Amino acid sequence: MKILVTGASGRLGSVTVHHLRSLGYNVTGIDLIEHSSTDELIDILDLDAIERISRGVDAMVHTAALHGKHYDLNYSREAFIDVNIKGTLNLLNAAVKNGVKKFIYTSTTSIYGTAMNSETQAVWVDETLIEEPRDIYDITKQCCEQLCKDFFHKEGLEAIVLRVARFLPETKNLMINHRLYRGLDERDGAEAIRLALLHIFKQFDVFNISSGSPFSKEDLPVLKFSPLEVIKKYHPEAEEIYKKRGWTFPNTIDRVYSSDKAAAIFGYTPKYTYGFLLNN
Repeated sequence: MKILVTGASGRLGSVTVHHLRSLGYNVTGIDLIEHSSTDELIDILDLDAIERISRGVDAMVHTAALHGKHYDLNYSREAFIDVNIKGTLNLLNAAVKNGVKKFIYTSTTSIYGTAMNSETQAVWVDETLIEEPRDIYDITKQCCEQLCKDFFHKEGLEAIVLRVARFLPETKNLMINHRLYRGLDERDGAEAIRLALLHIFKQFDVFNISSGSPFSKEDLPVLKFSPLEVIKKYHPEAEEIYKKRGWTFPNTIDRVYSSDKAAAIFGYTPKYTYGFLLNN
């Protein structure tokens, strides 16, 4: 399988390129920034270059985007629309023109936006939760998901969406806390992409991809106000480990990401979970 990965110099893109190559896949990485995982410096807004690089490709993995951090840096709405929407449209059109069979779009769990707010309990975030975008980043991601759906139904391109969770650079304490309910290790993200590449999707679909959580829906009211009580129920060893490492527990947990659908449909099972970090 010959695979084109956009955003190959980014956190998820680079790990995905190296992961797929290590398993024998023929991978070409493109980005605007030089990196060991990037073969060519190509702007996804350059349609001619995209059409050229995608000839003979079996699948596209699209991770390139302006992200939430760019919103914080005051990038314009026009920039988000150009890169995220027009760039994605260029890739979809090139895929159809060159007979690419599969297109995996990495969206974001941020798209759920204000739907994740509740004053009374933590929110269970699975794919049935209706997204409520908060900003131009979320809006462009939502639009691109719909583009993928349109191309699936009207062009016969097997395009599916992976809504990936948070994988920002942060302290070990914050990282492990986020792995409880809203985080993702890039290595798990890369494996989810590989599994999605292998699966045949008969219909357009969207999947949350996170590190999973030990929690259940029954825990949601307590998680909002007394998360330690619930954490100790599932990981009684956590309190002593946190004490030894000088870590602090979250004061509140406002959401719980579920990747159960991805597990059921194409076998996604995260490895680098809260329990993994706690005991390593």
